[in-house]
Amino acid sequence: MTQQGFLIISDITGYSRYVNESELEHARDSLTALLNLLIRHTQSPLVISKLEGDAVFSYAPAGGFLQGQSLLDMIESTYASFRKALELMVINTTCPCNACRNLPNLDLKFFVHYGAYMTQKLGSFTELVGNDVNLVHRLAKNHIKEKTGFKAYAAFTQSVMDALGLEDFQNSLIPHRETFADVGEVQMYVDDMHKVWERLKDRVRIEVRPEEALGIYKFEFPVPASILWEYLTKPEHRAVLLGVEKAELHNKVLGRTGIDSVYYCYHGEEVSARMTILDWRPFEQFTMDCPTPMNASFYNTLILEPTKDGTRLINLFSKSRGAWLPSLITNLLSRFVFGPQMGKRAEQILQRIQQDLADGTAFVSPPIEVDKAQVAALATQTLTHEH
Repeated sequence: MTQQGFLIISDITGYSRYVNESELEHARDSLTALLNLLIRHTQSPLVISKLEGDAVFSYAPAGGFLQGQSLLDMIESTYASFRKALELMVINTTCPCNACRNLPNLDLKFFVHYGAYMTQKLGSFTELVGNDVNLVHRLAKNHIKEKTGFKAYAAFTQSVMDALGLEDFQNSLIPHRETFADVGEVQMYVDDMHKVWERLKDRVRIEVRPEEALGIYKFEFPVPASILWEYLTKPEHRAVLLGVEKAELHNKVLGRTGIDSVYYCYHGEEVSARMTILDWRPFEQFTMDCPTPMNASFYNTLILEPTKDGTRLINLFSKSRGAWLPSLITNLLSRFVFGPQMGKRAEQILQRIQQDLADGTAFVSPPIEVDKAQVAALATQTLTHEH
């Protein structure tokens, strides 16, 4: 049966040159580590279709992402982790071989398309076939670097932009066109990943630390962190968690939620609270400044901790800031009212997720068994082929 969805290739840049100028054994170890990183960051609703030498090909069905920006956040967090891993490899090695010295020449690029595909099961992987599957692979042969100078980038086709519905983000990208003999002209939009890295690498972490928290509450969810994240951050679901009638999100940047975005909470027509995002680390944690009607405020950090069976949500409240009496009242409310109420609301969120999974409006990708030996064997095979 033909399906619609997102098709994504995460491709290690500079790989061929790196292999040709490096010792096979150390090059294999580096490639294995980087492939394992890409596999770990291919999170639900993305499904790994197959490993392609120095690349990972994945897909997500239409509607798999509850928010368009979640796909972008996933790409950006993958790139940031890739760059951080490379830097740590360089810092921590004392080996003088070419493979270790050439690590800084590696980078990462993404090709993203939205279209039709059919699936067929091959072992632990699901093979995709169709014209759009062929197209996303053709995108790797392009003139983007010559036209833009970008060594690392994410290239999105027009169909992806239409599916995401993020016009402001689209307008911030570099338009680019490629022509293929059997497809014709393809409109794309290119994002410079080096600029993404510069934005993310030096972020100051703002959070409520456990040793400083007034209250800590933990809840278990049998779904991946990437799925739970969408339910915790999408306004209509967040309203359930906060116990308000309606929640709206203001002050987005290029149509996306992030630092300085504000959740407006409503009881009836009146705004009951404005919560400003201070720290935003997709699929891991976020922190908000939560003012109260009594001219006090507190910080609230939500941490998503992966577990064997899903995700543990850790909710931390800070001590209140402000005049002593409003702060005292807020502290009492946080400890004995706000925190305990979260248990009931977390259960409501879980029920909503389970209902959405049952009726097909939410999607959790099946686990893929890819062990380290399998990836190492692929890396060895690819390196041998390159040479």
